Amino acid sequence: MAVPSTFEGLSREELMQKVVELQQGLAELSMKVDNVKGENTQLRDENVVLKDYLNNLMTKVGQMSNLGSTAPSRVALQHNPDSAQSVRVNDHIGELTAPAMED
Repeated sequence: MAVPSTFEGLSREELMQKVVELQQGLAELSMKVDNVKGENTQLRDENVVLKDYLNNLMTKVGQMSNLGSTAPSRVALQHNPDSAQSVRVNDHIGELTAPAMED
């Protein structure tokens, strides 16, 4: 293996110092890669949760009769706190709200 020209003429102590510096740089990069891997895993897990949530929501919406075929009644327009279900997914995603459905 050829020694890079930047290391030629350096004393043993200087070479050892360069090796230590390069090892520290490599350790820092390795930690950054591990952090990004962890974040990526977390985002993938959250995407699975969101995908399942959306699929369930779309299934429930698909089961609604006369969806959008008539104008909403005055009763439906009034605020009803029991007409929605909030689900706290996690701190990163936050809270998701879906209409309450009778099963």
